[in-house]
Amino acid sequence: MGLTDQERTRNLLIDLVGIKSLRGREGEAVYYITDTLSRYADKVVHQPVKDCAGNVVAFLNVKDQDNLLFLAHTDTFEIYSNWTKNPWGELEEDKLYGLGVFDDKGMLAAMIEAFIAASKWDDSRGVVFAAVCDAEGFSRGTYELLKSGILPRVSEAIVAGPTNKKLFRGAFGRFVFDVDIKGLAAPGTEEAGINAVIEAAKIILWAVDLPKVDGIGGSVAPLSIKSPELVMAHPDRCLVRLDRHYPPGNDPGVIRKKFMDHLRKTPELKAKIKISLMKRPTPFMEPYELPEDDDFVKKVQEVAENVLGGRLETDVYRTVSDANYLYKMASIKPVILGPEGGNHHSADEYVKLPSVYEMAEFLAHLLKG
Repeated sequence: MGLTDQERTRNLLIDLVGIKSLRGREGEAVYYITDTLSRYADKVVHQPVKDCAGNVVAFLNVKDQDNLLFLAHTDTFEIYSNWTKNPWGELEEDKLYGLGVFDDKGMLAAMIEAFIAASKWDDSRGVVFAAVCDAEGFSRGTYELLKSGILPRVSEAIVAGPTNKKLFRGAFGRFVFDVDIKGLAAPGTEEAGINAVIEAAKIILWAVDLPKVDGIGGSVAPLSIKSPELVMAHPDRCLVRLDRHYPPGNDPGVIRKKFMDHLRKTPELKAKIKISLMKRPTPFMEPYELPEDDDFVKKVQEVAENVLGGRLETDVYRTVSDANYLYKMASIKPVILGPEGGNHHSADEYVKLPSVYEMAEFLAHLLKG
């Protein structure tokens, strides 16, 4: 017999998916999680966070040191087009469809269930559960959680993510750059002008090739291109926003300089450009990586072998996660893990219910020791 209750886990997940918690509007989810955990936790705190509904932080059997952190986020993206399933929850055999169910309400439900199971034991490992806001934006929730000093001595963390039961022991870093392009206005029938949109296209096509030629890898993705959209004239201004993801083992300052230098070398560029980092309320995330033989990674794998029947495949998450902040700001060793599913950040997002139950059981055994 397992340590967790599958029916309760299923009901928790159905409830969470049925709650609309779009980024910045997570209030109902915050209320639901607070109400649920208040019945089992030693203490539950609602932590205000600017521009979102705040964090829920619950404490159980907390010790003076060596506590474990469970961290998941409550917010989702807006609904993408082309949904054919009910975005607020639709069951189909062993799958549950819904907005945010894979990223990451499935793991959120599993964490709550493991927390509930551990509340019955006096000898469980000390655990702090944090349901944070704004992870799909600027990670204000996790940033505020770490800045506030509310956490006790936490050494390790499980961070929820859409990993398909793969264990990510690190994550990429990220910068976002704004490129202000200044051309020369002219009537649309003349060739004397410098069309800023054409210059922007040159920069974009040059930029996206950078990971192939600099030996660093990662990715460059254009996020937006904006101009005044002048009528019957070549636009003289254009703003391009470019995303640069880069792998662990690289110095952020070097990455930043190489990217800016690369853009300035765009071939046949006629316009003047000004490059700056996008303004945001929290710092850009730096990469991290735990080695395969890290004690916490080995502990997680040991529990996986006992509970899931085998070791988890490991990798580095090729984007950023709230785990980046845990490692860099608080020296907490995080791994990223989540159930099986698909279509996160797109239509008909789903999770496989049996894998959610497996995650709940795995987390409970991790606390049981």
